[in-house]
Amino acid sequence: MTRRTPPSQPAFTLIELLVVLAIVALLVGLLLPALGKARRAARQTVCLSNIRSLQTAQLLYCDDYKGLFADVGLPHRGAGDPRLSFIWSLREYIGSIPQQYDASAPPESYVVPPLLRSPGDASPAWLPRDGGSGPSANGAFRRTSYGMNNYLSRTYNPGISAKEPWDRLQKVPLPSSTIQFLLMAETSNDDFHVSDHPHAESWNTAAQAPQRAFVQVQIAKWGGPSQSPQSLSNYSFLDGHASPLVFSRAYRDPSVNQFNPAATANN
Repeated sequence: MTRRTPPSQPAFTLIELLVVLAIVALLVGLLLPALGKARRAARQTVCLSNIRSLQTAQLLYCDDYKGLFADVGLPHRGAGDPRLSFIWSLREYIGSIPQQYDASAPPESYVVPPLLRSPGDASPAWLPRDGGSGPSANGAFRRTSYGMNNYLSRTYNPGISAKEPWDRLQKVPLPSSTIQFLLMAETSNDDFHVSDHPHAESWNTAAQAPQRAFVQVQIAKWGGPSQSPQSLSNYSFLDGHASPLVFSRAYRDPSVNQFNPAATANN
């Protein structure tokens, strides 16, 4: 009986292997941008949920305190009073946080509530435990990704209108068009990245505003050029809704913007 030799399996030639590798590389090249966009969209959605939840916490606070807004207080170079900051006054509504500000407490004892950190926030001012290199020489470090519109502050409002401070919901003529929470700059020579409020009254004209705001607010966190009217970021409003907006929708100039309650009627 003659034993049959099984037919040999044909092997890949070098050319065939290179073709397969080229196809795989092409597919990876096509998929990676899509995966990157999907990841960015997911992060933006979580950030939007955070800022909406922060706004909800503020509205609950308003209900409990006769329409009064939480305040700001984390300093940027100049004087400040961290004890006033919304990150403490809203503690009952946003999760575990120290009961009050303690200047003597070591930085490592501070725990950032998840709601106060935007996904993808790469600020170097976070503590090393949180991926940064803070605190700075003056002891400041990043405690929140989010800040509050200073027009709504009792303590650090611009002081340019006889109707200020806009510190109660009842005082604001158009809550649905008035921004309260936003994303603070992740780096800043003026220490806005360790603060909890910008100074929108300093942004000036439409031509200057994106560059001036960029130092204080992360106006391009979720798309667009970094210092442009088309810079995209997340914002929340006093009626409780939150939305991604290009900067020119949030702020055009001193007379047309969604920060100054006196100017919202002009939008």
